Amino acid sequence: MICFLWQRFRPFLFCFLVFVLLSCLGKIFQSFSEMSFSLVSIAAMLGSLLLTSLIAFLYMMLPYLLYLLFLPVRKVASKTDKVVSAVFFFCFVYANLFGVAAEQIFWDEFNSAFNFIAVDYLVYTHEVIENIYQSYSVNCLLAAILLLSIAILVLMRKTLVQIGNGVAFSRRFVGVVGYILLLVGVYHFVDITQLEWGKNRFNNEAGKQGTFSLFSAFLKNEIDYKTFYPLRDAADNMKILTAKFDKNGERLLFSDKSILRKVSSGKPEIKANVVIILMESLSAKYMDMTELSPEGKNIKLTPNLNKLASQGLYLSNVYATGTRSVRGIEALTLGVPPLPGMSIVRRDHNENLRSVGSIFAEKGYENKWIYGGFGYFDNMNYFFANNGFEVVDRGTWNKGEVTFANAWGACDEDTYHKLIQEADKSYAKGKPFLSVMLSISNHRPYTYPDENLPLKSGKHKRRGAVLYADYAIGKFIETAKTKPWFDNTVFVFVADHTAGAAGKEEINLEGHHIPAIIYAPKLVKPQRVDMAVSQIDILPTLLGILNFDYVSSFWGQDILKSDYESRFFVSNYQKVGYVKGGTDVILKPLNDFSFEGKEISNEEKDKLLAEGIAFYQQADEWETYLPLPHGNR
Repeated sequence: MICFLWQRFRPFLFCFLVFVLLSCLGKIFQSFSEMSFSLVSIAAMLGSLLLTSLIAFLYMMLPYLLYLLFLPVRKVASKTDKVVSAVFFFCFVYANLFGVAAEQIFWDEFNSAFNFIAVDYLVYTHEVIENIYQSYSVNCLLAAILLLSIAILVLMRKTLVQIGNGVAFSRRFVGVVGYILLLVGVYHFVDITQLEWGKNRFNNEAGKQGTFSLFSAFLKNEIDYKTFYPLRDAADNMKILTAKFDKNGERLLFSDKSILRKVSSGKPEIKANVVIILMESLSAKYMDMTELSPEGKNIKLTPNLNKLASQGLYLSNVYATGTRSVRGIEALTLGVPPLPGMSIVRRDHNENLRSVGSIFAEKGYENKWIYGGFGYFDNMNYFFANNGFEVVDRGTWNKGEVTFANAWGACDEDTYHKLIQEADKSYAKGKPFLSVMLSISNHRPYTYPDENLPLKSGKHKRRGAVLYADYAIGKFIETAKTKPWFDNTVFVFVADHTAGAAGKEEINLEGHHIPAIIYAPKLVKPQRVDMAVSQIDILPTLLGILNFDYVSSFWGQDILKSDYESRFFVSNYQKVGYVKGGTDVILKPLNDFSFEGKEISNEEKDKLLAEGIAFYQQADEWETYLPLPHGNR
């Protein structure tokens, strides 16, 4: 039986390993400067790649194995057998060549093997396929894959089925049972998180075969924190958290259960309107970046944001909690550390939570979620609609309100125009308003209306999109200044995440570095804060500026308070980090952890680890402490 399978599987395996090697070389070529080429690193990468490839191959061949199980002995090497095997082989080659191309495209965007982002993208096929078609020559690529698959089939056809004796059904059945038991054992005992054998993240990611990574991500999209991450006694955790939250202006209500607390300013509340702009993919580095125009002039990419930064509260050293828009939404609305796996925005039971929406609704505000795309993507509409917001996504817009759109939705200018319209409606009713908007244009395929810009749509890619996103913000503020509600409005501009978070480290901190600006000429004095702060601190800082009294479940703190402690939270899929004083402790599956950054003493490491576990372990109880009391829903 083993000889029979080897004879049949050999051409499949040969082609598969060639494809795997080509895919790995493509990733290395794309990220050559980031790779480690030490003997140990290369050996670890190739070892992981070989193991994941063989496992993936065994799963892929299961349909062909079942065909061979039921193939009558008299039909072995017959014309029918040859045709069926050729069809299987062609489909196998085409699917794997397609997978190689998909891996290269995904690596180009995320510098990562397939992960749960890829799984999420399989759900939202319309936007993703449109985005890929607008970014790459997909039809040419598919045609090339087809022609190459046909060529490989022609070259290999004589090796697929060779003359030989068949194997009795009973022996084949025993062999198939053993094969399936092997797959079951692999499923239970081989975990992708155990295969990161090197210290360089790029090598680790390049060492994961694509199909294996994709299905691992599908099966492990949400992770049970208590099962896989380091834990401490909950009472000890609460002692740490009580010391951090039960202090000046804040009083814990249930110190033995959660960080739920009463925040009091002792000052009259300011019932100002609030506009929160989540800026798509705006890394902090763009705030100081220039680009050479076709005329040879140096162009500053963010002149309007720089102007707002000089006129408002500029937080130059903010760190995003994650690498997805839903993480930014989670941080700005719920103020929670980034739990492993999916954002709360995409989890079950995320309705009627203590959030920015519930606080402003209690104070009589009209809350609106404004988005130029279709907000079913990433569950955004559901989350906002069930947490105190009216949904104003593209599906609710009137005909003619979209003047320019790409795969992801309307351009930023159109979305800001819609935001202005909705603000006018609230003002006309005499209602204060909270508007939360996510921009779109600074995202692949980087297309935008470019009539008034020196960097043209698509051609200058990310930097052109950054210039347009800034241009749209400038137009928005100029229009807002003409409105009667402008002087009584606080504008918050903060990135949802950076343009890319990949790095050699397990979690690349620079890949989380974003800017934030709180702008209100009549209400907020110009000030620059350069200390490291977390994205989850933006919301309590805003509420502090407004002197709001409220019940808080936020893990963030008011940056402007004298007792603010600089620290921040970051995540990279399955790993979460707690960073303080230049040192980060990273919590990982299988109850593991590690330290990166500035060297500290063992005593300091123990303290940092205890604090990190306290934050993440207790934040994992979000389904207990985040829901509003029934009377407040």
